[in-house]
Amino acid sequence: MAFWSLFLVSVGRKIPESIATLLAEGVSLYPALELARHVLTLAFIALVGSTYITRMQAVDKARGTREIVFPMFVFLAGIAGMAVLVLRYKVPRHPALVLSGLALASLGICCSLWALVHLRNSFSILAEARRPVMTGPYRLVRHPLYLGEALTMLGLCLTLGSAAALLFWASINALQLYRARIEEEKLAHQFDEYRVYREKTPFILPGLH
Repeated sequence: MAFWSLFLVSVGRKIPESIATLLAEGVSLYPALELARHVLTLAFIALVGSTYITRMQAVDKARGTREIVFPMFVFLAGIAGMAVLVLRYKVPRHPALVLSGLALASLGICCSLWALVHLRNSFSILAEARRPVMTGPYRLVRHPLYLGEALTMLGLCLTLGSAAALLFWASINALQLYRARIEEEKLAHQFDEYRVYREKTPFILPGLH
C-alpha cells in the first residue's frame, strides 16, 4: 500500500502542473492531452486500489512462490513500469496516435469499471479463491478486468509514442495472462461451478479459451 500510495502521489502531482500549464499558455491540444493522460492513469490506479481495500476474506489463501510472489511481482512491475513511462515521456507530436490511445484507455477504464461493479469484494491481487463471479462482463469472458487493464495500459502506452512503452505493454501482459491461469487453477480447485463456467466461457477474448 505504501508503494501504491507513492505512485498515486507521483502521478497526482503532475495534474496540477498540467493545469498550471493550460492556464499559463492557454488551452491547446498537447497540454490538454497531457492532462488527460495523467487523469486516466490516476483513475486507473485509484480504481484498483479502492477495490483491493474492500475485498472479502479468501476462502482459500495464496500459498508459495507461484501464488504469492509471482502475482505480486507482476502487479508491482505493472505499476512501477507505468510510473516510469508516464513520468519519463512527454506526449508525442502525433495527434491521431495520441487521440486513439486516449480513446482506447477510456474504453479500458469503462471495461474495468463494469468488471469491478460485478467483482466487488472478490477482487484479489494474489492467487486466492473468493466468491466466483459469473455475471455482467464475466458472462462474456473469464477475465474482463484484465482485458480492461490491458486496453487501458495499451492506450496510455500509445499516447507515449514509444517503442519501449509498447514492449513493456507486451511483456507485462504476457505475465498477466499466466497470472490469470494460476488464478483459474485456484478457483477450479475450490469451486465446482467455476470448472463448468471455465469450460463454456472464453478466456479473455471471445473465441479464445
